[in-house]
Amino acid sequence: MLVVVTHLWSVGVISSTLRFSRIGGLGVDIFFVISGFIMCYSLKDRVLASDSVQFLKKRVYRVYPIYLLVLIPFLIQYLSQAKVPVDPLLIIGNLLLSPSFLGSPEYRMLVGPAWTLTYELFFYVLFAVAMFSSRSKNRAIYTVIVTIVLLVTLVNLFGLKGDRLQWSNFQYIVGDTLLFNFVIGCVCYFVWRKYGRALFSFWTALGTALLLTVVSLFLSKFGLPRILSLGLPAGIIVLVFLFAEFENRSLTKPLLFLGSASYSIYLIHALIAHWKHLFIGVAALENDLTGLLLTGLALASGCIFYVIVENPISRVLHERSKRATPAAAPLREG
Repeated sequence: MLVVVTHLWSVGVISSTLRFSRIGGLGVDIFFVISGFIMCYSLKDRVLASDSVQFLKKRVYRVYPIYLLVLIPFLIQYLSQAKVPVDPLLIIGNLLLSPSFLGSPEYRMLVGPAWTLTYELFFYVLFAVAMFSSRSKNRAIYTVIVTIVLLVTLVNLFGLKGDRLQWSNFQYIVGDTLLFNFVIGCVCYFVWRKYGRALFSFWTALGTALLLTVVSLFLSKFGLPRILSLGLPAGIIVLVFLFAEFENRSLTKPLLFLGSASYSIYLIHALIAHWKHLFIGVAALENDLTGLLLTGLALASGCIFYVIVENPISRVLHERSKRATPAAAPLREG
């Protein structure tokens, strides 16, 4: 939702006062921290080499079908408006959600926010390799943590990090400290597993998260490394909610629904952001009102898309996966 606000509500008095144009960065960091936690949480205590294949299969089922549906209109526009020879590597890369391995400045994700999914898939591959080479849950997680820390540190230490380009350059990704957020998520898992019990009310957790959001945006003004201004606050926000009490089902159910629909919201808002002139008019003045309306439209559209499209597809794929591997324990979806 923070990313949606940044892309659809970045103009206006409220937006400028609350720095909505930058708040999406914190949302990305929180997203990666949660991913690190969920992957650790989902992993069985005893890990078999074959589990890594099943793990990747479930990740593919989770990520690709909905993404490919949303990609279709962007791909059609690219093919219809291309004024130069179509780049086949760009098309293939977008279909596979792959970053550029050649450092091409023109290479990009046609679905703008999908660059985060290239980071996510890179983390999944690392996690699967760690599972394949380990026999226990803890060893697999430790392997992931050490690999990411060493990889990012060495790439930067020896000056091997490439240019960011359009957020889809593999040589940049392997040295990006954004990957540390997955490590923070793994650490959050160990802290939660050791001390996991309700310590705060939901409202205390929410107030703390809002305060940390303000602090994070304030710190980002001073040019601090992203891991300090966004990553660590994101990790603390996730920890606070992990130790929050959720007894009120009238509150929990809509939050769980939003969590389930978050992937659809994330992708569908890209359509609205890209073609927002169709909703507000080409000559319309963007302000807080249009930002609020577009944000509401994105949330509503994402939720509807989840109910009508994503959830039915996920159920079919989940049942197919269960039939194919009847003895495998299902991973909880995040």
